[in-house]
Formats: sequence, structure tokens, C-alpha cells
Amino acid sequence: MSARTRKYLIIAAVVLAVLAALCVLVVPKLVDVNRYRPQVAALIESETGKPARIGRLELTLFPHLAIQVDDFALENPKGFPRGDFFMARRIYALLQADPLWHRQIVIQSLIVEGPVIHLLSNTAGHWNYENPPTPASRKASAPASGGPSFSLGTISQVNIDNGQVTIANLLPSGAMGPTYFDGKGLSCQFKDVNINALTAPPSSSARTSSGRIIPASSNRAPSVAHGTFHADSLRFGNIQATAVNSGIQVFPQQAYLDNLGLKLAGGTVKGKAASDFSQANPLFSAQTSFQKVDVAQLLNAIPEARGAMTGTMEGNLDLHGEAAHSSDPLSGLQGTGKVSIRDGRLPTLQLNKNLLFLVRMAGVGATSGDPAAFSSIATDLNLANQQLSSRHVAIVSNDLNVDASGVLDIAKSNLMNYAGTALVPAREGGLTNLVSNISGATFANGKLSFPFELHGTLNNPKFSLKTGKGILGGLAAPTTGGAQGSPAGNTIQNLMNIFQKKKSTTTPPK
Repeated sequence: MSARTRKYLIIAAVVLAVLAALCVLVVPKLVDVNRYRPQVAALIESETGKPARIGRLELTLFPHLAIQVDDFALENPKGFPRGDFFMARRIYALLQADPLWHRQIVIQSLIVEGPVIHLLSNTAGHWNYENPPTPASRKASAPASGGPSFSLGTISQVNIDNGQVTIANLLPSGAMGPTYFDGKGLSCQFKDVNINALTAPPSSSARTSSGRIIPASSNRAPSVAHGTFHADSLRFGNIQATAVNSGIQVFPQQAYLDNLGLKLAGGTVKGKAASDFSQANPLFSAQTSFQKVDVAQLLNAIPEARGAMTGTMEGNLDLHGEAAHSSDPLSGLQGTGKVSIRDGRLPTLQLNKNLLFLVRMAGVGATSGDPAAFSSIATDLNLANQQLSSRHVAIVSNDLNVDASGVLDIAKSNLMNYAGTALVPAREGGLTNLVSNISGATFANGKLSFPFELHGTLNNPKFSLKTGKGILGGLAAPTTGGAQGSPAGNTIQNLMNIFQKKKSTTTPPK
């Protein structure tokens, strides 16, 4: 290559570099899209019925042809409290180049940074994200045709980074109800986003005959989007999960999370979930299995149950229900499942102390150990009408087996109503027979069987034995000191006196 040729190539390269710099630095100034900001905001309000605010519009040519929108917000429509439905710190709209020659802006993909979305539902079942009907006068006052036209059809990809979503219902008074869903640190990658499908009618059969949300495979509405979903944390009612990852599929007013995985109270949860916003009360459902959940940490989020139990839990739950327009939106939660809890304690109940005090005085059963400890609890669960019922509760501890059933009434300050039978190892003898006769227990195969009832509340349980003559109430561990001066009719103290006298008469003289 000659020196002259090299010289021309260098000059050409410099010219191209200058032209590129001009395109990057000068062309955006010549094509000042920020001057269209009022028109764009008016167009968005005309299309959505929600007042829009735009801090700044900017055209970029490198590394992509894109419009950058800073400080974007959509306000709630009429009929909802004043406030913003949607806010975003920045939105990048990557554009298709060819339509620009025809003064059309066609979005190829969107990147939304730091969005904050507040979803609200009124008592008629309408949401603040829906588009209210556009009056003819508003259509007539749409922006003049001098500006560019927009197309919001199918966008190939929409990425959401570090978002937040809350969901709440309005009360019949029109006031804001409590937030029952709160997601933070959201990152979503949506594909084939059909903006027009958002306003399409939902599937005509949104729920099955059992009241559950139809599966995604049966949804006949047009798809809005599909992709992946991540959240640093999700709170549903009092329960908070972290490290949430899932696939997501969105239909008009319905969304599905598949291959769902999350962390809950030190354990892991897997399953799927769905929501349906097409009803007057939003519907939701979840089918989950879980393991290694720290019960104490889980209950710590529920004030009424805090400190009631410890242990490690595993099992499965199938939950569904609707969010009511009330101060307790999740009161309609229903579900079934099976759980087992290992190596824990029941500090307020202390079944061992309550049940073994009689047999220990008779000289049978263990005399030491943690009276509140258990090695395992296995039970079925049925949640409906704010009552948690179990047909079979099996508790195993060091020297005690319990089979019980009953109901925990959540709506009535966790009022308990349980009945069952406790089996305690024992040796056959006179004192054992005496315990059986007085307490209503039976002795067979080396075990005393005590029928019992459990009432009171979760934090203040009332334990009692069922005898042949009724209920033997007030069962508690014996106190120190003699039996002198005990009130008449104190059945437990009288039993203590009987055991003490019986022992003294059967002790051989020294």
C-alpha cells in the first residue's frame, strides 16, 4: 500500500469519526424530542384516561436508537384517591429506525428502571390500571397531527429493574384499605408484550366450579406477556418471603407464577401461584410444598402467635381465596394441607407437665426433662371461615404420645377447642390402678391412656382431663408446700393428698 493510499484512508477514517460524532452530539440537538413532551403526555392521558407527567424526553443514537424518558408518572384515574398509579425513574424505549421516516414511533423494547406501582381496586371491582371510557370531547381535543404518531402494539421485550408493587382495596367508604401485598426489588423480563391485549376482556370462565382460578392452559384470553419474575422480598398479609424466582405468564386481568421458588423463615418453598383481578374481590391461589421452615421465625410475624411454638416444619399447603374490601382483606383465605414439625417446644402448653404430673406422683413415667419439648407433631390442616381445623393431630415426645383433633378459631382471638387422648408409659400396680380409677384413664399394654380436652387461647391454654364423672379441670404441676389449708373441692390438691397418704402407708418401716 502506497503512502498516498494510506493517507487517504486515514483522512477517510477521520471524516467518518467526525460524522459519527456529529450524529451522536449534533443530531439529537437538531431532533429535539423534548419539545414533544407536552404532546406525548397529552396523548398518553387521552389513551389511558390518566394524567401523565414527563420530566424529560431525550433521543439517543448510541449505542441504540432510543428515547429516554426521565421521571415519568401516571396518576390514578377518577374514582380513586389522588396519587400516582405508576412512577418510574427512567424508561428507555428502543425504537425501530425505518418507521421514523414516516413520522411513526414504533417501540421495539422497553427498559424500565425503578418503577413504583400502586394497584387499587374499588368495590365495583374496577382497578386504577384500567382505562376508563374516553369521552368524545377528549378524543376531539387530541394532539394535532403535526407531531409524530405512536404504536404500542406488540413489544418484543420489556425489562423491569428494581421495581416495587403494592396491592390494596378501597373500603366501602372510599378510604384506602390495608396493603395486603407488597413486592420489593422486582426484576422482570417480559417477552412478546401485547399492550393492546391489556384492554381485552378476560377469560369468560375465570374460575372453576370449586371457586379456584382456572389454570393458564385453560385461559382463552389473548396473552399479554410471558417471561421471568424475581423479587428480593414479597409480603402477603403477615407472611414475608425473600429471594423469589418464578416464570410468569400474564393475561388480561390474570397472572400466573410457575416454577415458583422462594425462601421463607429460613426454609425453602416451591410451587405455583395465580391471581385474578376480573372479579369484584380479587382472587388468588397457591399450591406449595416447603421444608426446613423455622416455626418460631414464621410465627414471629404474627403477633397473636408469637412465641407459641418452635421447631422445624415441612409439608404442603393448597391455599385459595379472595381479597375482601374490608379492614381484614385476607379473612376469606381457605386451604388444606399437611404439615409436620420436628424437635420443638410448646412453651405455653407444656403437655408433658400437664399430663404427666399424675403418673409421676404415682411413681411411673419420666421425672425429668423439658415438659414443653416434643420430638414431632404431624397434622392435617383445613382453613375456612377463619377457623383452622385438624382431624388428626399426632404429638410425640420423650415419654408421651398424643392423638387429638379440634379447631383453632382465628377470628375469636385464637380460641381453641380440642379433644384427644394421651398415652403415657406406666407400670401396672396399685398406684397405677388408682390413677386410672380417679382420672378416668385406662391401662393397657404398658401405657396409661388419658382422655383430655384443651380450651382457652393459644397464649393462655386451659387443659383438663375427662373423667368418668365429667371434666377434671385446672390441671397443673404441683406447687411446693404441704396440702394443709387447701380449699375444699380442689380436686388436684386432693389427688396429691391421696397419693401422699398412699405412699406413706405402703412404705415399709425402717
